[in-house]
Amino acid sequence: MDGEVSRRILVPLDGSMSAEGPLEIASALAELMEGELHALHVAPEPMSEDAMAARARIPRAWRERVRLHSGSGDAVAEIRRVATELHSLAVVISSHGATRNLKLPAGHVTLGVLADPPCPVLVVRSALSATSQAHRIRHLRRILAPLDGSAEAVLSMEHACAIAVKTQARVMILHVIDVSGRVPVAAPVYGDQSQYEMEAWEDEFLRSSFAQVPRPPELKTQVALRRGEPGNEIANFAQDEDCDLIVAAWGGRLSPGRAVVVRALLERAPCPLLFLRA
Repeated sequence: MDGEVSRRILVPLDGSMSAEGPLEIASALAELMEGELHALHVAPEPMSEDAMAARARIPRAWRERVRLHSGSGDAVAEIRRVATELHSLAVVISSHGATRNLKLPAGHVTLGVLADPPCPVLVVRSALSATSQAHRIRHLRRILAPLDGSAEAVLSMEHACAIAVKTQARVMILHVIDVSGRVPVAAPVYGDQSQYEMEAWEDEFLRSSFAQVPRPPELKTQVALRRGEPGNEIANFAQDEDCDLIVAAWGGRLSPGRAVVVRALLERAPCPLLFLRA
């Protein structure tokens, strides 16, 4: 895979709103990843670039900054196909599309892409300001990496560290002790860890399997422990600490337990969400 291909950022646009907001956030990610911007619009039938730009509501000022692609048929399948063909580094997608039903955690297209993603997916929350989300990506200060002891969580830590080193951001390492009883998660070395002094617990946490990720000496980290329902506690922590990005991973198709966490984040996260597939 050549460098040019690996740096492509794909933005699906359904025309339900002006493309300026999603493109601004995708542009911020492209700057961070030194990539180029590609936009996709899926319609019942193939169309010309001019027609596609009009249907996707791409402002004229963006036409020269974005490479356009059109697709036809099922939107989820087309997003996966084009992202795979482009070897996209990431897909940037709004949490809600044409229906704009904010009572749901996300639209069916977004949930479909997340269920079997072709690459990392940055979800832009439709309930939040696009301008503020683009600003967060351009000026990363705090990146939240929730860890639950799984291999997927280690992957999220690796990506969070790589982004943090590049942007000089701080990685917020959060472990939530699940007290809901719904989701079995790997336990730390000591079951009564929450009774320890925080300093001792942090030391054990960083030496355990929860964070077996090489960390450059210049990396700034902060470790936190919370108890409760993981998805809600992650969203609460991100809000309390004013995090700019949440990085989370899973092992492919969403299991019922993972879906609970993902849906909670889609509903409540105060910042963009970068989902990685292990």
